[in-house]
Amino acid sequence: PKKKGDQLISERLENPVQSPGQSLAADTGYDLAASQPTAQPAIPSEPTGFPDTAADWCLGIDVGTTEITAALFNQETQQHYPIVWQESDPDPNPARLSGLPAIAYLSAQQLERSPEAPATLSYRALESELMASGQPGAAPTGLLLSHFKPYLNAAIAYQDEQTQDWHPVLQWSDQQPLALRWVQAALVALLSALQGKHESGLIATIAGTSATDRDLALKQLTSIVISCPIGWSDTYCFNLREAVLATGLVTRPDQIYFVEDAIAALLDAQHKATTTEQDEPSPYPTATSNATTPLTGATLVISAGATTTELLLVDLPADRAQLTREDLYRRSISYAGDAIDQDIICQILYPSAWNWDSLDLQSLDLPLPGEPDQQARNQLHQRLRGSDLGRHLLNAARQLKLALCQNDAATFQLSDQQWTVNQQDLHSRVTLPYLQQLNRELNALLNQSGIVVQAVRQVICVGGTTALPAIAHWLKQKLPNTHLIQDHSPTTDHFRIARGLALLPLYPQMLDSVRHQYGEYFLLHELIRVLPAEPLSVGRILQLLESQGINTNFCQRTILSFLEGQLPAGLLPTKTSLNLLTIASRHHPDYQLLTTTPLFFREGNQIYGFNPDVRDRLQRYLTAILATAHQTLAEPLMVELGVGMAGGIISADY
Repeated sequence: PKKKGDQLISERLENPVQSPGQSLAADTGYDLAASQPTAQPAIPSEPTGFPDTAADWCLGIDVGTTEITAALFNQETQQHYPIVWQESDPDPNPARLSGLPAIAYLSAQQLERSPEAPATLSYRALESELMASGQPGAAPTGLLLSHFKPYLNAAIAYQDEQTQDWHPVLQWSDQQPLALRWVQAALVALLSALQGKHESGLIATIAGTSATDRDLALKQLTSIVISCPIGWSDTYCFNLREAVLATGLVTRPDQIYFVEDAIAALLDAQHKATTTEQDEPSPYPTATSNATTPLTGATLVISAGATTTELLLVDLPADRAQLTREDLYRRSISYAGDAIDQDIICQILYPSAWNWDSLDLQSLDLPLPGEPDQQARNQLHQRLRGSDLGRHLLNAARQLKLALCQNDAATFQLSDQQWTVNQQDLHSRVTLPYLQQLNRELNALLNQSGIVVQAVRQVICVGGTTALPAIAHWLKQKLPNTHLIQDHSPTTDHFRIARGLALLPLYPQMLDSVRHQYGEYFLLHELIRVLPAEPLSVGRILQLLESQGINTNFCQRTILSFLEGQLPAGLLPTKTSLNLLTIASRHHPDYQLLTTTPLFFREGNQIYGFNPDVRDRLQRYLTAILATAHQTLAEPLMVELGVGMAGGIISADY
C-alpha cells in the first residue's frame, strides 16, 4: 500500500523527479523526512515468543537525522525485538515502517508562547504544515522541524532567571529565529511516542505482540543505549540524556549509555554471524541473517547517513570476549547525505539555472564539493529552507540522488526549467570529491592500525548514503580481497544500529566507561565547586578531586585541558556553530565574557587559580542549565552494565 507520506511529498513538489517511466515520489517510497528511501515492507512474521517472566531489558535507540529506530533486547533470552511503526488509522492490513520520521510541526500560535511539546509529529506534522500553508491569505503558518540533530551537538538550552527567556536562539532560516528549547521539546515528544504518549499518527509495536507486552518490556528497562556519532561532544550526550529522562523511560541518568554508530553496526554484524537468533519481527532482511561463521580478521565498517560518515577499522579476534575499544581505529567526516544534497544543488542545478534571484546564492560563500565546510553549509541550509524554492530544491536533490542509485539518468523539472542528470554528472561533480575524502580517511586508518589493504576481509556498510553505487565500486577497487556486507538494494536495514546498541550488555567492554562516569560537565562542575579561590599546584588540585572520590588517573587529561582554558565543546558556542545562532544570541553577555576570558590563570610552573569574574559567571550559567534539568552533576555516573557481571564505579583495577 502507498504510504500517506508518499502522497504528501508528491504534493510538496511542483514537478517530481522522473526517471525512465516512473515518478520517484509515488513509486519508490521516498521518506518525507529526507535523505534515504524507506521500504514497502511485507508484514513481519510473529516472533518465536515473547518472554512472560520478569527480565532485564535493554533498549537501543538510533537517533538519526531523518528518523528514529529502536530495538529491545532481552538479556535472559538474548533475543532482539525491533520496534516497528504502523499508522494509527484503522486498517486490517497496516503498512509497517522501520522508523519514526524525526519531524515535528510548531503552529504559529505555539511559536508565540514559551517552548512546549510540538502540535503534531511524523506524517501528521507534514499534514499540519500543508493544511496551514494551503489557507489563502493566511498569516505565518508555523514551522516544520526536521534535520535538527546537529543542533543537539552545538549548544545547551537554559532559561534566563530574570527575563524567563530561553537561550540560545537558533537562526533556523534567514527569516525564522527559534529557541533551541523547541528542538529539545520536539525530541522529547518523538521519544515519548515509543510509549504511545504523543499523538504521532504512528503506533510503536513489536510484531506479533500486544501493546501490553511492549509496555511491560519498557517498564523492565535496566539500560538504554543511544547512538552517538564519532567525535561528538558531551553536550550531545547531555541533551539526549535530558530528553530520555523527560520521557520517564528510565529514572536515572546512569542508566543511559552512548555508543558510536559504527561500533553498534559492528556489534550487530558480529552477533548475527555467531548466533541463530531469529529476527522475524524485523520487516527488513539483513545480509548476514543466515551466517553462522564468526566474523574474524581485518574488518572495515562504513556508516553514512544524513549528517556524518564514520569509518571503523578493526582486526577482529576469534573470541568476541577479547575485543576491546582499544582495538578499534575510528575516523569521522562531517559530510554525508545532507551535504551531498547541497552539492547537487550547487554543482549541478545552480550553474545552469535562471530566475533563482530570490535565493541570492551569489551572496554566499558556497561550500566546496565533498568538503565538510561547516560554516558555509550552515548558511546555505538556512537560506534554502527559508523559501519555498529552496525547500523544493532540497527535496528534488534528495530524489535525484535516490533515482541515480537505481537508474543511469533522471530528469528534474521546476517551472519552465528542466535538468537531465546522469550518474556521470553526479560522480564527477559531487561523488568523486566525497570518495577522495573517504580514501584519505581510510589511508589514515590503515597507517594507524598497520593493516594492509590486502588483509581486509569484510566491509560492513550501513546508512542510506552507502547505497551510492560509487561507494561499492570504490571499495572493490581499494580492497580487492574484501567481502562487502551490504543490502542488495538502496533500502538499508534500518535496525542494524539499533540492534547493535541494544547488545551493549553482551559487550560491556565496548563502552567508553571513563567518559560515561566522568563526563566533562561533571568534572567542570566539580572543579568549580571544590577548588578554593587561591591558586594551587596541579598536584594539589588533583588531590582535592581525589578526596571527593574521583579517580583522576582516568580523567587527568580532561582536568588539565580545563586548567589550560578549554571548556566542554558546546557548553559555549564554538567558532563553527556560532552562525547557527541569531546575532543577538551570539552577543549574549554570558557567551561574551565566558568565551573571551579564560576560567583559570597560570602562575609560574603549573600553578593555577580562578579568574573570579569568570568563575562566578560560569557558576551562575551552570546553575541556570541545571535549574530545568533532570541531571544534577552531583555524583559520577555508575557503570552497571553487562550480563552476569558486577556493576559499580570503575576503579584503578577496572
